[in-house]
Amino acid sequence: MFVNNSCLPNSMNCIIAPLNGVGGVYLGNLDAAQNSELLSKYQIGAVLSVIDQSIQIRGAQKLWIMADDCEDFPLYKYFDQAIKFIDSYSLKTNILIHCYAGISRSAAICAAYMMQKYKWNLNQTLRHIQQRRRFINPNPGFIKQLQDYEQKMKPKQLKKNGSVIMEVTEKSRHSSVGYDGNGMNINVSQSINKQILNQTMQQNQRDRLSDFNVKLNSYMHQWKIRERAH
Repeated sequence: MFVNNSCLPNSMNCIIAPLNGVGGVYLGNLDAAQNSELLSKYQIGAVLSVIDQSIQIRGAQKLWIMADDCEDFPLYKYFDQAIKFIDSYSLKTNILIHCYAGISRSAAICAAYMMQKYKWNLNQTLRHIQQRRRFINPNPGFIKQLQDYEQKMKPKQLKKNGSVIMEVTEKSRHSSVGYDGNGMNINVSQSINKQILNQTMQQNQRDRLSDFNVKLNSYMHQWKIRERAH
């Protein structure tokens, strides 16, 4: 199901399109969460509130994460809880993630969910969300926590890749192709080494780009705060 964001109010944007009417993830502000007609129209039956006080939500299941939009707030402690909530309802309804403005706290939670779901790096995730809700801007503290979360996920991915390599290697032992001195299929070994090298180079390039974008977002966030102060 395609959702045209230009038809949605500014209070909410579709980040992950629903499939067969369920599994859609929307990102929005407080107004969207308290608009029961809007929730009903887009079949949103679960709301994840990332704000510092509880609010009334009508016609939807709710998870409240009491969070301040400050750099030292440990939002990462709630990543797993939020992901579990979204996953549990994505099979039967659509989900709205919101904070007061739909810019910082809710965007960070949405990013953590997508990084876990799609195994994306932080830069790719933020780019995807910004294409659909252009004014998101997690504060620098949340960005740092997402960077740490990205690093935490990498060993799991490496372990997964390693398991695949071991499986291919084991299968090669029973084939009719030649082996090297360690019993490794020569063609498979060369192919795997080349693949690993290419993946490493590509990941390094993505990491450098991600660091640049994170620093740029942090600078823009601080600049906006200074502008408001004046």
